Amino acid sequence: MVADESNMYIPGPNSWASGGSADRNKVELIPLLSPWLTGAAMNNGIPMESRKVLEVASGFGTQVSYFAEQTPSVTFQPTEAQDECIEAMKVVAELAKHRNILPPLELNVLSDQDWLNCAETSGPYDGIFVLNMLHISVWESTEKLFLHAGKLLQGRSAGFLAVYGAFKRDGEFSGEGDRLFDIDLKRRDSRWAIRDLESEIIPEAEKNGLKLKECHQMSFNNLLTIWTLS
Repeated sequence: MVADESNMYIPGPNSWASGGSADRNKVELIPLLSPWLTGAAMNNGIPMESRKVLEVASGFGTQVSYFAEQTPSVTFQPTEAQDECIEAMKVVAELAKHRNILPPLELNVLSDQDWLNCAETSGPYDGIFVLNMLHISVWESTEKLFLHAGKLLQGRSAGFLAVYGAFKRDGEFSGEGDRLFDIDLKRRDSRWAIRDLESEIIPEAEKNGLKLKECHQMSFNNLLTIWTLS
């Protein structure tokens, strides 16, 4: 079923992570993400050839540019819902050192048609990653992410979904900073919130055949979660 465009959730500028956080995230994440991007994590430590990975909510391309430089054997497909970000990503793709970033595609995560267009335009994908989106978006965005990730990764050898950001654990915030952050999120948009890994995210993922494979504690109480279909 295609989402009703008249009710489509379009993230605003407040949805974007700051440039400083993006720079910090990319350096911290790459040692953990690289084995998944290259397929080595599920191939006895040996990178696989011709891997293609989809990034959801690429922003201005800070992370994907760095990941592409660090893993030249992987081709990246950035996506965004914002025209401003898409235009910026076109430049990022053109400047990619290893020519391994494809031109950006429009993807509003609530649009089933956008997901289909991405799959038909540059799929299939061996992996999907999204950074700092779940808490700065409506809950339906999380539902659509896991729904379509489960579909896109079907039959992909060493396929994965990587999700990074702030989470609650068993109903508890990781610290006072996250509690205050959650208050600020709700002030900016009442539909935003730090989601609970155990009671919200894991059930939603399992509904779509995805199992939590790895969970890494990162700086500032963030988590990197890795999901697979097996």
